[in-house]
Amino acid sequence: MKKYYNTLIIGTGCAGYNAAYRLMRLGVSDIAVITEGRFMGTSRNTGSDKQTYYKLSLAGEDADSVREMAQTLYDGGGVMGEHAMVEAAYSVRAFMNLVELGVPFPCNEYGEYAGYKTDHDPRRRATSCGPLTSKYMTEALESAVIGMGVEIIDMQRVIKILTKDGKVCGIAAVSVYNGDLTVLQCSNVILCTGGPAGIYENTVYPESQHGATSLAIDAGASLSNLEEWQYGIASTAFRWNLSGTYQQVLPTYFRFHPMAKRESFSLILLAKDPLE
Repeated sequence: MKKYYNTLIIGTGCAGYNAAYRLMRLGVSDIAVITEGRFMGTSRNTGSDKQTYYKLSLAGEDADSVREMAQTLYDGGGVMGEHAMVEAAYSVRAFMNLVELGVPFPCNEYGEYAGYKTDHDPRRRATSCGPLTSKYMTEALESAVIGMGVEIIDMQRVIKILTKDGKVCGIAAVSVYNGDLTVLQCSNVILCTGGPAGIYENTVYPESQHGATSLAIDAGASLSNLEEWQYGIASTAFRWNLSGTYQQVLPTYFRFHPMAKRESFSLILLAKDPLE
């Protein structure tokens, strides 16, 4: 472990490893990936009946374009227009990179990658290689990054992004083993830690999913594209998340209003009549 890096990447999920992979390919080699637990996190540990990867259509007769996909993303109300355009434009390049790294997305004899429609999607842009798609992606990217010689600083929980005159200058972390404090200097920080799952009294599955959005907020980052917030269903015995395929057969959701008194439970209907 050095004391100074050009770039520190926080998190060892798909996003963190992909950031390291891209930087190395672009010639930025003075980097390190830091994590509180290399085998923790959402990408490696969650599964559902069908995990979905979203990209431009690459199979069938669907007519698709970067602009149309960007418009679909933008119409959801949770992403800025320019970000939607970049996401759509790079979706095929990022997808094919995963294919070349060995992620087993389904492909037919002609080289078309199977697609299906997902929620609010007018095209068949979704694809999947099963319930552990993100795990396969993480492992493939990790193998590539290790092969490139990227340093992985494990078992260090980042507790603060350090700034000076409004610019990032380093991070502070504590050892998961003994609580020792480590300060590392850098010119750039890429935060790849997922959402703030730790704010819940009964946290989301898996238990290793903590999130660290607060690091960016505390450092003074301007927040955008944070409008979307997703809730789902998971089993409690065998821990498994359910996707829309299962949830479509449930007739009705009920939840208790958080302000309701225990003596007078207030129920709110969340789903439409299943017979419609």
